[in-house]
Amino acid sequence: MSASEIADNKWELEASKPPVSDVGGILQIVVVGAFTLMFAWMMLFTFQGIFGSKRESLADQYGNLTVDGKKKEAAPAAPAAE
Repeated sequence: MSASEIADNKWELEASKPPVSDVGGILQIVVVGAFTLMFAWMMLFTFQGIFGSKRESLADQYGNLTVDGKKKEAAPAAPAAE
């Protein structure tokens, strides 16, 4: 092996090591971990919304609302024909 190949191998070995010995490397790991936790948190709420128990919300009550925001009353019965 020539000296340049040995130097190249040392550079490749050094470049393949994770940079955990300096502040920038540690910060990079922390940021990636934070984004991973945020993604897992979002997926948790997504699965809760899909598979969780059904709750009534304002969207479910939309058909019952009137102009003034009160619930619709039942339609009055038609008068009996004589």
